[in-house]
Amino acid sequence: MRSDGRRGLRGWLIRPGSGTGSWGFVANRVSALILVGYLYLHLMVLSLLVRGSSSWDTFLSIAGTRAFVAVDLVLFLAVVWHAANGVRVGLVGTGIAVRRQKALLAWVAAVSVVVLVAAAVALLTEG
Repeated sequence: MRSDGRRGLRGWLIRPGSGTGSWGFVANRVSALILVGYLYLHLMVLSLLVRGSSSWDTFLSIAGTRAFVAVDLVLFLAVVWHAANGVRVGLVGTGIAVRRQKALLAWVAAVSVVVLVAAAVALLTEG
């Protein structure tokens, strides 16, 4: 148990620490929670197939809306962030880039934003 009294969700979400790595850790946890939530939603959507083609067609009509595409973009950002930050964690954890942690986190953020913008342009300009 931590001696500073920070426990549970509050402990790693509110003032997680003083370093760059702490904020990268929080962002990685948030992206992981988004991905786990998506897995459950994905299973619920797939269960619509059991109900028949009419329920699936109804879902497909909703899935084509801009609001749904925006949610897909949040999911896409979570995937890209989690993957890129995983590379950063691997490089820092193995001792290869311990002194470059802040620069690597900036790189992760930059890559995530660039990939998100490219995906948004591709998805939102599609006819």
